[in-house]
Amino acid sequence: MRVYFYHMVDVKSYYEGWKKSAVPGHLLYGLTHLHRYGVECIYHTFPFNPYLHKWKLMFYNLWKIIFSAQRYEAVYAVTHTGLELLIFLRALGLFRKPIVIWHHTAVIVPKGFIRRLGSSLFYKGIDKMFFFSDKLLQDSLKTGKVKKENAFVVCWGADLEFYDHLITKRKTETCFISTGRENRDFVTLIKAFNSVDEECDIYTTRFGGRVNDYEEWIRAEVGGLKSNVRFHIVDATHLEMAEKVNNAFAVLICCLNFPYTVGLTSLVEALALGLPIIATDNPTFPFDVENEQVGKKVAYGDVEGWINAVRYLSYHSEEAKRLGENGRRLAENSYNVERCAKEVASVLLSVCPLK
Repeated sequence: MRVYFYHMVDVKSYYEGWKKSAVPGHLLYGLTHLHRYGVECIYHTFPFNPYLHKWKLMFYNLWKIIFSAQRYEAVYAVTHTGLELLIFLRALGLFRKPIVIWHHTAVIVPKGFIRRLGSSLFYKGIDKMFFFSDKLLQDSLKTGKVKKENAFVVCWGADLEFYDHLITKRKTETCFISTGRENRDFVTLIKAFNSVDEECDIYTTRFGGRVNDYEEWIRAEVGGLKSNVRFHIVDATHLEMAEKVNNAFAVLICCLNFPYTVGLTSLVEALALGLPIIATDNPTFPFDVENEQVGKKVAYGDVEGWINAVRYLSYHSEEAKRLGENGRRLAENSYNVERCAKEVASVLLSVCPLK
């Protein structure tokens, strides 16, 4: 079977980076492993920034996919962003190949009759959908736009081989670390570390998601940082960030309250590296970090909760080690790219079986 794989990143560059152990394979949502199950992928790249040109992106994708010189049996997409026109054509019966996508949030019922009508038509153009957690799936089913038989929770997880290379070079430090870009609650985290002695390194970009400028936001809400807190605005590769996380004592995943899996990439990376976790209690995560005994969880905006969790891990190093080991086992058993690819391939083959 051959599928047209769609992602908004530079797939070719990521794939070449993966082959050189410079990019973790899970960022390509199974593409690196799908061939093991009889699924071949083709794809296109962009001559422009796809994040800055919404309508140009939709028309470009429509042209590239419909008029592809290579034959394919289905479209497999990491997101529906940029595929809206193609999906509407599918809903109208004008595009005949199945479309299978990852849906990063729960499906919602928009306000207004016209928008609700358009949304209902849109989801008829998606044959199968993958969700990151049961919470997102169940909330989507309540809308009536998604049929249970067409929706799946897939264990999206880390490329363990990529992280195994790093673990062999580990030089563990006592520093806590927080990385990530989208919608991170660095204000609450910094307030907590301003009240403890433990060291914390934060690595992020200038802006992320709904936050226009992290430095400006922190300056307005917190003011100065204690010497034990180091805040870095970086433009680093995935490998460079993973190397820093690999040497940390524990991973901190601080999330703002948005209705999707904010921080999931950091979460599965921590599991793969076998590091203990302190995370905001995001209900859309695929698992509860405390129930799985891989870390501690903190309520949204709870400075005191972060202080207590940091001190607990700091004062109980053997327990922290046990939590990290549990996390690695969870990654090996469930949240890894091999399992993700197998589950994705099963669905893709169901919409267009091998002949």
